[in-house]
Amino acid sequence: MRLLLFFLFTLSSSLFTVQAQTPFKVVLDAGHGGKDPGTLGVLDRSHREKDIALAITLEVGRLLQANHPEIQLVYTRSTDVFIELGRRADIANKAKANLFVSIHVNALPKEATHYAYGVQTYTLSLSPVKTNLAVEKRENSVIALEGDVAKKYDYHPSPESDIMFELMQDHDMKESVEFAKIVQNEMVKTGGRKDMGVRQANLAVLRLTYMPSVLLEVGFLSTPDEERFLMTTEGRNKMAKAIYNAIVAYAQ
Repeated sequence: MRLLLFFLFTLSSSLFTVQAQTPFKVVLDAGHGGKDPGTLGVLDRSHREKDIALAITLEVGRLLQANHPEIQLVYTRSTDVFIELGRRADIANKAKANLFVSIHVNALPKEATHYAYGVQTYTLSLSPVKTNLAVEKRENSVIALEGDVAKKYDYHPSPESDIMFELMQDHDMKESVEFAKIVQNEMVKTGGRKDMGVRQANLAVLRLTYMPSVLLEVGFLSTPDEERFLMTTEGRNKMAKAIYNAIVAYAQ
């Protein structure tokens, strides 16, 4: 056990040193896609989360390429295609990215009797309590579309695996929270949105990535005013500029 712990500490230190010496690389992940539309608008059911997420993602990428070509950019998808959660994580892991940003649109359940306003940023939590179960259920629901592929998402931690996971993930989770605070502030300040805070959830796409990772909820498509905002080019570009600002600030 002592030898294993020494190996893990040595490996993690080496990885951090290598990362510091290589160009900063960010993976932009447009949520949902293809046969998975994500949440739908209440004013117009043709307004789909997958389209809004992709538009914002591509604008973030355009801004990065135009103004900071030194930041290497990877997309999990750049068109309207279905990508499994595990495949999204694989893309980021194989790229040895420094940051993974997954872009989504929020929604309240159909039975909700009120509207919600604002933006949220999620980092990974392995705790079964004090997480947003509604977001976990909705964002992990895509697993049902993946068939047998989804079996690899089963997560049954043992005490030993918890120790190993925490040793390897502690740095990434701290960095995730640091970036989450930056991007949440930008979405409020630059995007002009209501602050619903930085939160934690046990989200599959974050659990499977081995670098600082966040999932952004850029507004509520179940709220008419926010739906109208997100369906305008100006609104989507505001959110893209906020995310771009945060990435640049974090990368420096």
